[in-house]
Amino acid sequence: MTLMVFVLIVLERGSPTGEEFYFRELTSCLDYSHALNGQSVDFPLGGRNRFFTSYCRIREIPTADAGTKIQFRDPTRTEE
Repeated sequence: MTLMVFVLIVLERGSPTGEEFYFRELTSCLDYSHALNGQSVDFPLGGRNRFFTSYCRIREIPTADAGTKIQFRDPTRTEE
């Protein structure tokens, strides 16, 4: 069986750096991507930086790899 996850891919000068961060939720991946690209957590829609860019893509992984070989970086959500 496979599982659909979201991968944050980091580019430096237009080519992939090889760093990939996995997320279960698209919103978590986009939050990280906007914070990296804008170089700020407070102003995610700020200007782009000139050193690197990042974007999110969908990838299918084997279910057995989830949580063992692949660690997810989703922030913990608290119920109010």
